[in-house]
Amino acid sequence: MVLGFTGTLPVALIGLLSIILLVYGAEIVVSKMEGVAKYYGVSEVVIAMTIVAIGTSLPELALHLIGSANILLSSQSPLQLFLVDPGVLMFGNHTEAANLLVQQGKITGAAAANSSEVFMGTSGAVLGANIGSDVVQQTLVLGLVIMSSALLADKHSFKFSEKFLIRDYAPMMGTTLMTLILALNWRGVISFLTGGPLTVSGTLTRLDGLVLVGSFIAYMLYLYTTRTEELASQGDVEASQRPLADFLIGIAAMGLVIGSAEVFLRVVEVAVAQTGLSESMIGVATVGIVSAFPEMITAISGLRHGSEGVSLGTLIGSNITNPLLAIGSGAIISTYAVPRPLVLWDLPMETVTAGLLLAYMFSKEKAGTKLAKPFKIIGLDSVARRLENTENRKLSIAGAFLLVLLYFVYIYVRFTYFQYDFAH
Repeated sequence: MVLGFTGTLPVALIGLLSIILLVYGAEIVVSKMEGVAKYYGVSEVVIAMTIVAIGTSLPELALHLIGSANILLSSQSPLQLFLVDPGVLMFGNHTEAANLLVQQGKITGAAAANSSEVFMGTSGAVLGANIGSDVVQQTLVLGLVIMSSALLADKHSFKFSEKFLIRDYAPMMGTTLMTLILALNWRGVISFLTGGPLTVSGTLTRLDGLVLVGSFIAYMLYLYTTRTEELASQGDVEASQRPLADFLIGIAAMGLVIGSAEVFLRVVEVAVAQTGLSESMIGVATVGIVSAFPEMITAISGLRHGSEGVSLGTLIGSNITNPLLAIGSGAIISTYAVPRPLVLWDLPMETVTAGLLLAYMFSKEKAGTKLAKPFKIIGLDSVARRLENTENRKLSIAGAFLLVLLYFVYIYVRFTYFQYDFAH
């Protein structure tokens, strides 16, 4: 039951409204808090590294914080979970900690079993929403943004700057790879390599969370020391004319975000029971798509004004913040059970796509020169010339269309072959 409703249609409408309010509330929080900060003379570099950087991922961050809190509360003894064996606390997962409390007589076996179920379901929902949002932005949104920018400028292609690819896009790919490595059940993989069964559904421990959040802080410091001029140009919100009122509106909007996250997680529980879809699938197909819209609108708007750093920086910055800060924070609070589809499909798909695109951007000229030779031999000189004139770091509208198409391939394979979160 969600807000007193149990029917499929009302629950679906409540779920859609909760996602919209989640995203809309986050936009209000960012704009109001940025205006208040500017009123009090806070440096634009600081604003960009805090309010803007975190604000782009606020929907995903809110889902993780609320989801992790729900996991802890489901045990009926949340504070005791932090007083268990230090090894379990840092290297174990929520289920192991709850079972240890059962052995110590602090909670019942039924409470531990229910808490373990909440742990797995909530983990799937929030991780699916987070990773799904990144895949959407990296394929569908990036493709649409590049096509839009090329068409608005009356061009047939879009050229990335070398600085952007090295300082932003490459770290994004590294972030995804790091999350994949941490999320894998390495004991299960080693067991498979030595002749045992393959178990890939893993755990993100509190230590993993600290690694992710620590990497986010390190990346922010890197930005601060290497590209303050770009950070200073982010955001076009004017200084607030009524700071107290805007601050209160921002706080109210934050409450709206938190409330919407809580309602969405309740909707996921009902949707799983009514449809049979996995929690991560629902997260990928709902929040993953809707939460990417603000970044897409911001990116297209920035490119219309000729600002690649602001537009694509916002888009890629969100893909770095989502796993490092949002997943990392949630893992520190409650740990996560990592669904099987995320380590077999979602994260590998995101990592490989980013890697191939980056390699393609830096090797187009060599590839074009080699491909031109056979066309010269058979007399197709015009085709050969076009291939020889290929430029590095340039993506055509056709290439952008392939990114969009890649998203639909991703979602089709996800729905067809990776429907269940923890099946072995």
